[in-house]
Amino acid sequence: MYNINVCLDSVGYKSKPTGNEIGHINNRIGKSSSELNCPSSFRAFAYNVGQNGHTFSPSTFSGGTRNEKNFEQMQLLVLDFDGGISYEKVKARAKQYNLPIVFSYETFTSEDDNEKFRVVFISDVPIQDKKGAKILKYALMEIFPETDKHDSDVSRMYFGGTKVIDYNSKLPTVSPDSIFRSMTHYLLDDRKANHYKDHIKKFAKKHGIKLTKRGLLDVSVNEMPTESDGKLKNRKFVPSAIIMKDKLNGENFPNIYYQINLDDGVTNNTTVEEKQPKQRNRHRSSSIKELFGMCQLLQEFKSGERKLHHSELFGISTNIIHVESGIERFKKIMSEYPEYYDRHKQDRFSFYLKYNKEMDYKPSDCNNFCPYKDTCKHGRNILLTVKPERGTMERIANHTETYHTIEEVQNDLKQKLVQAIKSNDKLWHIIKAQTAAGKSETFLRLMASTRLRFLIAVPTNKLKWDIKNRADEKGIELMVTPSLDEIKNEIPAYIWKHICHLRDTGQHSKVHPFIWRMAEEEGVECLQKHLQQQQKYEEHSGHTITTHRRFLNMSEKALAEYDAVIIDEDIILGSIASNQCEIPLTLLRKIYKKATAPQYKTPSQKMLAKKVLKILHRKKKTLLELPGFEWEDDTEEDGAKNENEDVDGIPALTDIPSFCLAEHFIYRKASEEENLSEDCIVFLKPWKFKNIKHIMVSATVDKDICEHCFGKNKVKFYDCKTAKYAGEINQYPEKSMSRSCIDGIPGILDEIKKWSGFEHMITFKKYGTGDMYFGNAIGCDHLKGQNINVVGTPYQVEFVYKLLPFTLGLDISEDAKMKTHLVTHNGYRFYFKTYDDEEDVLRKFHFWMIESELEQAVGRARLLRKRCTVNLFSNFPIRQAVIKKFKHGDDDVG
Repeated sequence: MYNINVCLDSVGYKSKPTGNEIGHINNRIGKSSSELNCPSSFRAFAYNVGQNGHTFSPSTFSGGTRNEKNFEQMQLLVLDFDGGISYEKVKARAKQYNLPIVFSYETFTSEDDNEKFRVVFISDVPIQDKKGAKILKYALMEIFPETDKHDSDVSRMYFGGTKVIDYNSKLPTVSPDSIFRSMTHYLLDDRKANHYKDHIKKFAKKHGIKLTKRGLLDVSVNEMPTESDGKLKNRKFVPSAIIMKDKLNGENFPNIYYQINLDDGVTNNTTVEEKQPKQRNRHRSSSIKELFGMCQLLQEFKSGERKLHHSELFGISTNIIHVESGIERFKKIMSEYPEYYDRHKQDRFSFYLKYNKEMDYKPSDCNNFCPYKDTCKHGRNILLTVKPERGTMERIANHTETYHTIEEVQNDLKQKLVQAIKSNDKLWHIIKAQTAAGKSETFLRLMASTRLRFLIAVPTNKLKWDIKNRADEKGIELMVTPSLDEIKNEIPAYIWKHICHLRDTGQHSKVHPFIWRMAEEEGVECLQKHLQQQQKYEEHSGHTITTHRRFLNMSEKALAEYDAVIIDEDIILGSIASNQCEIPLTLLRKIYKKATAPQYKTPSQKMLAKKVLKILHRKKKTLLELPGFEWEDDTEEDGAKNENEDVDGIPALTDIPSFCLAEHFIYRKASEEENLSEDCIVFLKPWKFKNIKHIMVSATVDKDICEHCFGKNKVKFYDCKTAKYAGEINQYPEKSMSRSCIDGIPGILDEIKKWSGFEHMITFKKYGTGDMYFGNAIGCDHLKGQNINVVGTPYQVEFVYKLLPFTLGLDISEDAKMKTHLVTHNGYRFYFKTYDDEEDVLRKFHFWMIESELEQAVGRARLLRKRCTVNLFSNFPIRQAVIKKFKHGDDDVG
């Protein structure tokens, strides 16, 4: 019950006031506004009026003067019966038409043989429109024609009485739409089916209300726009309408508002909504079984496990009218349990179902009537719980997020990082912390305040230097590992080409001897400087920062020299899952031919030939598991050779050492992939983490993925507190915005840019919208505080989602294919193309990869600290996003 405001006179009477007493009451009462804000205050009010003789007005008035001109609002609806009907008959009729009386009292002049009394109803919203208040009173007077015919003044004051007849401590409410529905029901019963709409037409004409095309009063209950969904619902406000909502002032609306559309004599006598084509039922009759299977309340209704309350039945009815055969099913179930639902209740709901269908009632929110709303993982209503609309994301109603201040988030991150550093073990300490929570700042401060020696591994050379510069500003000595990639433009082209060749073919041990030889023999100055920097690094005994790639190649002995090894960002996705090698079948056949040539018969070549042969004779299998072995290469590096030359008899374009070590392969068919020119195999280049303590800090890490990768008993996971963004994410999920989707909507990227006015866009690399794109956004900070459009759902070719879990030895099906499913993630239910089972490991890896890319792209704006906006066009939900609709051209996208 909301706060109810009334005017209550401070003086009680034992008999009906007369003469000057009435004048004194009138002068006082307009200034005597009272707020009834709890059950006890309402009870005190009811007994002061009904038993202690205090006069009241259900309305409040501006300026303290009681008259219609000064009317502000009223929430109590009062009917005055001055004889001619017994209270028991009124009470029975109110019950019959589901109009619960909150309290009633005898007036001063009531007698045993001539009952005089008043009944009071509570509206669930304050009525702020004077005309609306009168219309509701007249509607009640249609149901109770025995009431005082002159009781139409909304400023009227009512004398008290000496006896409270009934008081309902539950304080039940009526709503504007329920009053008109009950009036229609009463007229149907009283005037018979052939004539009741004629009377409704007269009522509508008398009070200036529009009629629907079905001849019913044009009164609706609609949803307000809210921050949580960010989109307008159902009808729009029209000038000639009476709106009834919760708040007297301000912009904080309730979930619903009531609208009485008025006939202004100009517009057609139909509502804006009804001019649109009538939509068919959203759910076919085949959905009935699914509805009853998923909803606990529907299951109890169907089984007769208990008697459902009126609000539960009514909430179900507004949902089931949108299902073919739903009305018949509802009525049939009620008839099967006459011990719960007698003939009167069955008749009432037969009317409700027909009326609600004709009025095109929207499905009631589960939160408004279901007792399981706090435990059930449900959408806004029953229908959307079972089957959300395509192109939408249905918020799980009881999903909540807890937010903390940025200071609390920073302190929590620091505590968890310190705890991980102090731990005496060799585990993987995984710390999940929001983007821009201050990860780098935290470990830099720890470097400055402790005597521990830190090794920091970051994804890119650019981020390596960003942190180096920040360390310099704090006076922290931080050695940066030298990188050939950073001087590649200075290295002679033929030398750099050969360095890349050695890397690509897995001959990493030959890179250093080669560059040393080129520096000495050919006097390449940049390589000489690189070797000098390398020497300084090897002699350095302080803090070091390097890249993920170099970190993975460091020896356990070198790593053990550091007190804390911190990996910044998710090394699994950035450096393990992405480190793929692909070999076409034509090249495999060439490898086999060379490996079996008479002049090449080393043990390694024999094992290589055997392994290749098993792949070539794979039959129909696509997931291949073969033993690995170490390739022995005794050839010496004697300079920059042609990368097409064979090495030890094997085609040099292939990373043979990695191929030999690898144990898991996926066979890709060109006939099943659009951009694949020929059949090939693909595998992840083998990796091995050292037996030391690792600390990984990232916003996109996933506990299950880490346990799969490092071992369940090897992971200690820390989930840091989160804060509300200072900026905002607006998400537009109507289209997936995959590559094929974008290609299918010509000009959509330009349209989004023009519509938003944002300069920056992150999407797929192929569209050339900037130097930042999916797969290349991690760690970049130059868009901090900028408005950004992020466009796309970064799907990969399906084998990508199988390759890592298969390589990790997880049980996956080689026949698994992506299909569109109704899924739940991040507090939303939505349709998404993914793998079958929610518990399926493939779906887990799929969602992790998609979400990581999107979070990294969105994170470039640094929304946690910057008041800027990211527009995300994707059908995969991101945390803290406000779901909205984007209009493409003249139509909504989707």
